[in-house]
Amino acid sequence: MWRLLFRCCSHRVLLAPSGLKQLNRGCLTTFCSENQAAINFKKVIIRKDRQFSTSKNPNMEFKEDANNRLSEVADLQRTEIRGIFESAVDAVIPRKMMERVLELSSDRKTLTVEGKEYKLNKNLNVVGFGKAVMGMARCVDDLLRPHIVKGAISVPYGCRQILTNAGKSDQVLEADSKITVYEGARNNLPDTDAHDAAKAIWDLVKDSTQNDILLVLVSGGGSALLPLPRLPITLEESAELTRILSTHGATINDLNIVRKQTEVLKGGGLARDAKPCKVICLIISDVIGDKMDIISSGPTVHDPSTPHICLDIFKRLSVDQLVPKSVTEMLTEKISAYTKTQQKLREYAHVQNIIVGSNVIATSAAHKTAVSQGYVSTVLSTELDGEARSVGTMFAKLARYMILCFGYLRSDVGSEELATVELELCKYLPKKVLKQMADVSDEAHNVGKSVCIIAGGETVVNVRGNGKGGRNQEMAVACAVELDNIIPTRLSDAYQVTFLSCGTDGQDGPTTTAGASVNIQFVKQCEESGYEVKSYLDNNDTFSLLEAVNSGKNLLNTGITGTNVMDIQLLLINPL
Repeated sequence: MWRLLFRCCSHRVLLAPSGLKQLNRGCLTTFCSENQAAINFKKVIIRKDRQFSTSKNPNMEFKEDANNRLSEVADLQRTEIRGIFESAVDAVIPRKMMERVLELSSDRKTLTVEGKEYKLNKNLNVVGFGKAVMGMARCVDDLLRPHIVKGAISVPYGCRQILTNAGKSDQVLEADSKITVYEGARNNLPDTDAHDAAKAIWDLVKDSTQNDILLVLVSGGGSALLPLPRLPITLEESAELTRILSTHGATINDLNIVRKQTEVLKGGGLARDAKPCKVICLIISDVIGDKMDIISSGPTVHDPSTPHICLDIFKRLSVDQLVPKSVTEMLTEKISAYTKTQQKLREYAHVQNIIVGSNVIATSAAHKTAVSQGYVSTVLSTELDGEARSVGTMFAKLARYMILCFGYLRSDVGSEELATVELELCKYLPKKVLKQMADVSDEAHNVGKSVCIIAGGETVVNVRGNGKGGRNQEMAVACAVELDNIIPTRLSDAYQVTFLSCGTDGQDGPTTTAGASVNIQFVKQCEESGYEVKSYLDNNDTFSLLEAVNSGKNLLNTGITGTNVMDIQLLLINPL
């Protein structure tokens, strides 16, 4: 404990860039920015010559004072890490993304999309499907309304009301828009409302002519919002097929292949049926690697899969006798005609597919914000996947590794401990990446700054209990548990670690929160309040825990954002 107090009172660099910064050898104060320092953090002033009580137990006041300062620092870091996350979300709000790629000429008769020109003459039809499509459609309507003939979009049930209630009416289509809004897919599952929307979209697509331009808006969640099974498969049989595959170990790739082969509009079907009109497809990606043939099952993209693969999947999963008979019959007929009607890439020459928003854009914005706040920052990955609890554990181990790589502590801990931690991390990260992280740590130490590690992607939760939570909350709590297990006092006295994991759509699982942030002290705070963290984690009840501890301050409530580019993770490491 004395080491912490000594560092807080006299170390040359304290929580730079955003925590405690030395103004002179005798006085320290906090800052966020020059404009905010005096307003927000006037109270955190530490004087080297401060007098302490000489009563019976002087250490008690000294300890309490240090704890108060630590609490203020934790609040400051929580504010900063949330600000970095919010900057990432702000960069992928639909309007901003659309305006980056849609360029309208001064006479408003020519639309340029990434260098390709389209002549406008009241010949534009608009269709869309996905969680972020309402905001995309509003932007298109505001910019191109005079040329829009008709349109139809399929969005989640309650989307209009949710966005309006969240104060985001600028992302909602106006009542007099020519674009019809269909709401469906309750609980993110295909239903009759979504099926009706898909049929309306298909009708509009088929009616397009050579002189028309079809603008297609796609975002995550579009697959459930565009269900149109090939006959004789019914909507109920299609849903049953998905249930059977999901409960027998099918991967998301397996599901996508089957959807593309058994539904009308997926796997390039929408683009094929739109011929001969020109098609512009603007896509907000919610999949790792931004693979366009996977996002919403690729309605405007060439599908490299074949119907043969579906039958192979059924056999591999031992469900060939369980899938509806209509599915097998349709696939068998499709196979017999396949050699004559193989998809050719040239069938999509009339299509321009563009990724307008992605996790890469969001993480880049977070990186820029972190650097502007004085952090030494790097993006670890934009393709993070795996089990949420395991990934949370990895971030805790990475934090320890970064701490041990800080130059001035290296002699304290010895190379053996650092080598051991590095070996453990090799299970999660390539050696090359660890070298990059060590370089970041060294740079931060050399210039007297703190570290911000940024990542993005999408994980899963292995549900074992019956609690309430989401993958981001699960990851954050798992990280906190591991931090408590592996960060010894001599390191926690010298560093503060804060971790955040949140969904860019503002909703983590069946909860109203985007995710959570935690620090090294979180587990001890839970225990002091009478909560056993591991039991909540094992029951997948992380929301209940986070809501109860610290008055819910660890939860991040953004409300619905109107976008979705997977999740963002942030790891802050501040030397004290």
